[in-house]
Amino acid sequence: MKRMRTVSQVFVGLLIAIALAFTVASLANIADAGDFGFSLQPGRAGDRIASVTPGSPAAKAGLRPGDSIDIQRTLAARVMVVAPRPGDRLIVHLNRPDGPLVALTATASPPAPIGLLVIVTLTRFAFLLIAGIVAWRRGNDPAARALALFLAAYGAGIGIDLHVVPDPNLRFVPFVLVESLFALGAASALAFACSFPPPPPAGVRERLARATPAIGAIGVLLAFAHLFSAFIFGNPGIARLLLITYVVWYAAVLLVALGAFIASYRTASGAERVRMWWILMTFGIGFSGVIVILISGAVGFSQQWAGYFGFTTLFIPVGLGYTILRHRILDIGFVVNRAVVYTGVSFVVVGLFITFEWLLGHLVDRGSSTSVTLQLGGALVLGLSVRFIHSRVDRYVDDVFFRERHAAEAAVRRFARETALITTPGELVRKTVEIAQSRMRLSACAFYARQGEAYVAMHSTFAGATAVDENDYAILEMRTWHTAVDPHDQNSALAGELAFPMMVRGELAGFLLCGEKETREAFAPDERDALGVLARDAGIALDSLRVRIVERELTSLAAEADLPNDLRARLSALLDRR
Repeated sequence: MKRMRTVSQVFVGLLIAIALAFTVASLANIADAGDFGFSLQPGRAGDRIASVTPGSPAAKAGLRPGDSIDIQRTLAARVMVVAPRPGDRLIVHLNRPDGPLVALTATASPPAPIGLLVIVTLTRFAFLLIAGIVAWRRGNDPAARALALFLAAYGAGIGIDLHVVPDPNLRFVPFVLVESLFALGAASALAFACSFPPPPPAGVRERLARATPAIGAIGVLLAFAHLFSAFIFGNPGIARLLLITYVVWYAAVLLVALGAFIASYRTASGAERVRMWWILMTFGIGFSGVIVILISGAVGFSQQWAGYFGFTTLFIPVGLGYTILRHRILDIGFVVNRAVVYTGVSFVVVGLFITFEWLLGHLVDRGSSTSVTLQLGGALVLGLSVRFIHSRVDRYVDDVFFRERHAAEAAVRRFARETALITTPGELVRKTVEIAQSRMRLSACAFYARQGEAYVAMHSTFAGATAVDENDYAILEMRTWHTAVDPHDQNSALAGELAFPMMVRGELAGFLLCGEKETREAFAPDERDALGVLARDAGIALDSLRVRIVERELTSLAAEADLPNDLRARLSALLDRR
């Protein structure tokens, strides 16, 4: 388990470093996207021009919409058609009676709208930020590892600029990397959908979770196959068939993942159902634009949904961030304070990126090998410094901005120690329920204690709290494992959100039943721990009070004048053993 956690953290960190390096390089060369001025529609006899931009190199060379052209059968030429840089030179043959050869030199394309750049940049950093947090804090959880890998793969794929590499032959590598990352991300999303919440043994979700590595490998192979067929081997027919197969695979994986989320939502209840609703909406809205883009591209429609794709994808990290922080879908060992720290650190790093780039622009020649080397080196150094900055800021932010939550937990733990000094069972039970409900802001709370073969609510703010048999599923689990249980998961008669056991001398003496929080949030790990301590100490205190009551009654009985001498002697001997 520890090895899997380390491997996942290293891999996610590597993807984040790659994305940051490409981000810095693309910011340094933001105008390096080129344009020949024409778009293609594949045809049977060569490639057919779909449109020509007025005033572009293609228009000046006499190319017209509807012209059939043949492009050089080289990797560099095919890559330049898809991702040109200013200065790239492309030779095309016009399929006209005179059949001239036309040399086109790419010019700088108009810069992308600033709004689109902002959306892409925010989406990229949001994906990477959530991926880093989840991988670092919950790397031992299979569902968290799958989620972190999905976020890192998507964030890295969005962050790779195809125009960064100057050599057109090497420019093919980012193509393969992007397609592979998106295939890996889709398979990881399916793995997360099948492993959260934990699936029942031998169910469909559990079998799908085991099959996701093979499903991901198939997707990566399909991505490689259609790219190599199109760029390396130059076979447009096979390339298109493989592309359609890849699109069908991709859309099917996303739809199956959404189906797994729907199935989990339908079987969930209580707070778990609320969490699954948010996850379903997050991935449903986020993947909708991706599926539309894939289908429209495969059938040859114009890519006019790019803005829609960007907006829907941005909803994934935003929705996940909200759900993780507010509803604790993975019980991550931090809440808003850690998010604030990482967000602040991210803004610091981005600010350092901008400052570093500005200094390079004034001190070093832009586009030179020295500038590129310094940019990549600076990106790696700043990326590795995030943990150092976080360790210095985390405690300060935790102490200053989140005193109220820590004060509530401290009050619960403090009262847990005070329970041993309460002298009457009624006061102990009433105060325990009152402290738990008021400090943790619970909708209801109940103190259950064992009476014979059942557990009875000694004090409750639930409506109609009833006795529970000792063979109830939730009771059996607490008696066996001595841990808090969710009654909804055990088909129990208990109506609360969590039950915390009161173990005394290895036996379940009672339990503290907590309703859902007034904010409908899930219980954070530190809150669960505080309530568990309260239940434990209150149970021990109640048992001690009951023993004292029995002792007092026995002492009173031994002092009665008409008690037989032999019985009085036995009672005195028994009391002397205390």
